[in-house]
Amino acid sequence: MPHSSGGGSHGGGSHGGSHHHSSHSRSRSGSSSSTPARRTGSTSFAGAKRYMYYRNHRPVFVYANYDIRKEHKNKLTMRIVLFIFFIVPSLFMTASGLFLSGHFPKKLEANYDTTIVIEDNLGIIQDENGLRQSLQNFYDTTGITPAVAIYPNDVWKDNYSSLEDYAYEDYLTRFNDEKHWLIVYTTELTKDGFEDWNWEAMQGDDTDEILTSKETSFFISSVHDKLLQPGKYSVDGAIAEAFDELTPIVMKKYLSPMMSIVTLIFESIFIGVILLMMDFHPIRENNYKKAVECDPKFVDQEACEYCGGIYVIGMQTTCPHCGAPVKPHDYTMDEEGNITQIIN
Repeated sequence: MPHSSGGGSHGGGSHGGSHHHSSHSRSRSGSSSSTPARRTGSTSFAGAKRYMYYRNHRPVFVYANYDIRKEHKNKLTMRIVLFIFFIVPSLFMTASGLFLSGHFPKKLEANYDTTIVIEDNLGIIQDENGLRQSLQNFYDTTGITPAVAIYPNDVWKDNYSSLEDYAYEDYLTRFNDEKHWLIVYTTELTKDGFEDWNWEAMQGDDTDEILTSKETSFFISSVHDKLLQPGKYSVDGAIAEAFDELTPIVMKKYLSPMMSIVTLIFESIFIGVILLMMDFHPIRENNYKKAVECDPKFVDQEACEYCGGIYVIGMQTTCPHCGAPVKPHDYTMDEEGNITQIIN
């Protein structure tokens, strides 16, 4: 059904078009798990095993009550599942939202009555040919057929609560399609000499991809500003020039900057939440993948004679950093097998 693009009045200023709002509610459900909490730390605790990996040419020790190497594989599988079911659809919706928030108009097909209507019931139009040419140029560019109707105020003030209501009914009476843009202008001279003019633009639904809020706001502002300058513009001159200003830009493609920013912020927050749900620590867990279980008896460290990298004595026979042979050592151990002394 047609809807208002906006309009205005001599005493009340201009206004935008009609909008529709909808709200949605969301519900969330949670579940509890009896699985024991998995724990890691830099110091030993009950039930923990000691793991070691090298980072920045130094050993790093991690205590955990689960195998951090296997957990890396489990988390990788979980991430793949979450990525497929959450992030991929989210990225698709974001791309769709950016597209829908932009302006990518297509000229309407001329499969309807495209006769341009100019109806002046007050005899105030000064240059009908000029107005008709402006309307024709707009139609040739967009495929939307504009129409202009001029009435006295009493056509709507006696029986309608607003000019918008009358313009809506006037559109339905005149056209049986959704491809017109009807401009209704009404006026009367009050007893004190004030010209009480009002106007409203009514567009069919099929015009929405071309006449978005940006285009209609531009047009509404242009018409209204010119109507406020009666010494410079006649009524038809104001409408014609506003169409002439809109026609060269109305089919230009663009993305809505504000909507793009809002969408990207939302997407960043959403992905951030998903990554937190996934306990995503890429550097740490890439190191976990390379970790080895390290007996607590191996505690002493020394620098490689070739590269200077630090390694744990007794854990390997070659330097983990450069591959050079490590210096041989003799050990003394206590009864429990713990190294008590290293002899070079």
